[in-house]
Amino acid sequence: MASPQTQRSPELSSSEDEMDVDEEPERRSSVAETANASQNGNSRAVIFRDAANWLSHIRSLKETDVIILLTPVVIPISTDPTDQSDPFEPLGRALARRHSRVRQVPYTTRNGITSTHLGFIKRGHVIILCFALRPGQRIPLEYGDVTFAVSDNKPCIIVVCCSPIDNDIAIPFPTIIQTAGYSPPTLEATAALIFGEQESVSSDPTESLLKDPRQPRLWPVEQWNESRDMLSVLDLWNQNTNQRFSLDQHTLASLLRRPGYAKHYVVRETSNGEVLGICATYLAYVDKEGEKLIASLAILLVRSTHRQLGIGLSLHSHAVAQLKKTRGVIRLQFGSTFPRILYGPPTDIQFNEEWFRRRGWQLNKDIPGQGQAVYDLVLDFSNWRAINDTSSKLAFKPCTQEEMTTVLEMVEDNSTKQARMGWFDQYTSLMNGPNVKDIILGTEEEKLVAVALTYTPSCGSAIPSNLPWAGRIGVDVGGVTCICINPPNTSITTTSGLLSACVKNLQSQGMRKMFMDGVSASDLEPLKQLGFEIWATYRDVWKDT
Repeated sequence: MASPQTQRSPELSSSEDEMDVDEEPERRSSVAETANASQNGNSRAVIFRDAANWLSHIRSLKETDVIILLTPVVIPISTDPTDQSDPFEPLGRALARRHSRVRQVPYTTRNGITSTHLGFIKRGHVIILCFALRPGQRIPLEYGDVTFAVSDNKPCIIVVCCSPIDNDIAIPFPTIIQTAGYSPPTLEATAALIFGEQESVSSDPTESLLKDPRQPRLWPVEQWNESRDMLSVLDLWNQNTNQRFSLDQHTLASLLRRPGYAKHYVVRETSNGEVLGICATYLAYVDKEGEKLIASLAILLVRSTHRQLGIGLSLHSHAVAQLKKTRGVIRLQFGSTFPRILYGPPTDIQFNEEWFRRRGWQLNKDIPGQGQAVYDLVLDFSNWRAINDTSSKLAFKPCTQEEMTTVLEMVEDNSTKQARMGWFDQYTSLMNGPNVKDIILGTEEEKLVAVALTYTPSCGSAIPSNLPWAGRIGVDVGGVTCICINPPNTSITTTSGLLSACVKNLQSQGMRKMFMDGVSASDLEPLKQLGFEIWATYRDVWKDT
């Protein structure tokens, strides 16, 4: 049965665009054509890299395994004006002669890898992703990134079709084949090379560089071991951050040690076990039902001597895949909620924004979740400028245990409406404990209208262990966090009154300054007028799952 012809339409909206090449086509290439292609294949297709040894997997497939072939929709190269067939169809047929189950799914440059393709990738056992490049054209690396992200560590082979073959091209994937264009003989040679029927020989003098062990590859990812890895991770942290965010071993260990709520992953140097990169992840509940979770990609660090080798990609792909498997996750944050190691990427620490953009993170837009500025502030009590409103009927006092039910109802409502992830958990942690008094309440005619959490470095609650920076600034620095005011657009008078009560509470415990975290750009200027100063600026980066 002949396989259907691929449609070169601008949209790939359904699986009807898939080419089923399970069965032999009516018209096969002759033996002479195949032999000729293989004989001349050395100059047509070369293995640029196979660091993950994935080509050996494709050469030992089970009969029931499926190869997913993702090919670009390109201009036909046939000299016959009536030939409108897909130029990559010969590759699908050549692969099908060597393995019975091949699914060819075209993609367009405009739409890239869509949800349709992702469905095929998840069902396949080996993925072959083809690029067709004009001279000087940039490789759309994001297509490869998303393919790797959902492939769940299945073998992924990148085929780059360009003429002439460019050995200097930068492709950060473990298994790459380069071909001299996408003519039928070249694609036949490519299939033969993939299945090990011919050797990859290149006359290029830079061939020895292709076997450089420091080329990018997929690295094995392990769960971190605190007793083994702590000192190495501390060194890695302090190498990658500035003095503002320096941490001692005890504090960093406390932040990472969250049984049941955290999983951290490392890549090691195989010779000595040194940690070359770490990705720290957390889960936090959003609501009291415990059904919705926010997942945090809190830290992604790679040792400066080992960058551009695929370590960050290996960690990122593994961590995100694991988080997405967790039932109930509704949001993925780049940064962390609680514990709040970093709210998001700090603006004063350099990192490769383009690398993260290719992996779906937007960092340069002034909207929530896509790079909007968020601030940590510090108030020196000597600079506090409270607003006195003699007509106000507001009253402020510490919370009691009997009032916690009402407080939690208000916090949950406020958190849900304003997407304040993880706040409910922080208030709940003080329930039935001595630190319930650290919650400051604001009432108007006996109705609860405002609440805030205060803490000191030695108060004994879980709050300072979740928010380490006040204590790192100084032993006389307390903090206020998770401020809820109803209605949220209440005048600055309510905010000033609530903060005044927090200042008095912390002053009574010997504090001289107050730290406030996660302040939005819209709240910044009013707070600066009250005496606060910026301590750090982050980008708010997240995406709903």
